[in-house]
Amino acid sequence: MMRPLMTPLAVLACLGATLPGRAASPAVVSGFAVEGARALRGQPAGAAACPAPVEPVADMAGLQSRYDPKDPTQSRVSAERERHEADRGGRLMAFATALARLADQAVASRPANPDLARCALHQIAVWARRDALFAGSERNDELGRHQAVMTRAWHLANVAAVMLKVAPGPGGADGAASRAWMARLARSVMDEYGADNQWSRHGANHLYWAGVGVGLAGAVLNDPAMRDFAVAALRRGLDDIDANGALRKEMARGERALFYQHFAALALVVLVRYADANGIALDAAQETAFRRMLAFTAAGTRDPGKAQEIARARQLPTRDRQSLAWIDPVLPWLRPRDPDLAADLDALATEARARPAWHVWLGGNASAVLNPEGSPRPRSERP
Repeated sequence: MMRPLMTPLAVLACLGATLPGRAASPAVVSGFAVEGARALRGQPAGAAACPAPVEPVADMAGLQSRYDPKDPTQSRVSAERERHEADRGGRLMAFATALARLADQAVASRPANPDLARCALHQIAVWARRDALFAGSERNDELGRHQAVMTRAWHLANVAAVMLKVAPGPGGADGAASRAWMARLARSVMDEYGADNQWSRHGANHLYWAGVGVGLAGAVLNDPAMRDFAVAALRRGLDDIDANGALRKEMARGERALFYQHFAALALVVLVRYADANGIALDAAQETAFRRMLAFTAAGTRDPGKAQEIARARQLPTRDRQSLAWIDPVLPWLRPRDPDLAADLDALATEARARPAWHVWLGGNASAVLNPEGSPRPRSERP
């Protein structure tokens, strides 16, 4: 029987709890195999110019979701709202994408190229010194305020993943500024989901991605409370999987239900790998639910009929590299547990040309660091 959903207070309570299956470990780790990836696929890197940093986005006032607020499924994009956020959104994505590309170059360089690490840290430090993503948040309506928090969560995931790829160590003044900003971002996200509010009660992919961002930051900062927050988010997500393998809240997203199923699945896959790296095992019921979710999500890509039935809406296609970015990262965990399902997912990724798994919120190429042995060298690291 599926356990009841974890309340926000229960999330807080388990932050310091001893969880089943945890092996004693003095350090918080990410699960990223950066040195393994470099050894397998690295090549000498030539001189690379460091691009000018993207102008930081400091002011978060008036933030709007791109979805029509009158649409209960939050699946219909509002052209007016997209125009409103075009400049700010463009700078946010330019910053994240530039970092991801630098991180991909760093992982692919053998020996490690310190210039790439210095460049990436400088890009982050420029935003850190401006205290980016915080000013004006209080001048939003409640939805905009939460959107500001989630913008921090997604960028925290990107920045932490990039730092893990290029320079998890001190890194001088830029490294110190970057780590201090990351800690502030993480506290903001943890506060949002530690409080009893509509967002912490709803959970869904926002909570799972909050867990990814905070968890990866915990690996950079070696912070056990951040690790425990991430694992609590994972366990909440596993409880959100229904008997079909669908994530209940994502199936309420109309024509984008499968799109958000994939997006949420990517976060949960990364959290499973993260928990495993930190010696935290799923129990039998959680593992069964997780594997059921993987199978349902893959089946929906090939035939969306079941998802359409649940969501009561025709689904947008999800046979693309961004949607299927969760496959490569889960395969090393899945193969020894369910070789048949792993083979099916592997075939789907191959059929859909979904390699390398690339996602901006994971700092670029996720195949390289989460499945280096199973990932062919890509022709390009770019999305």
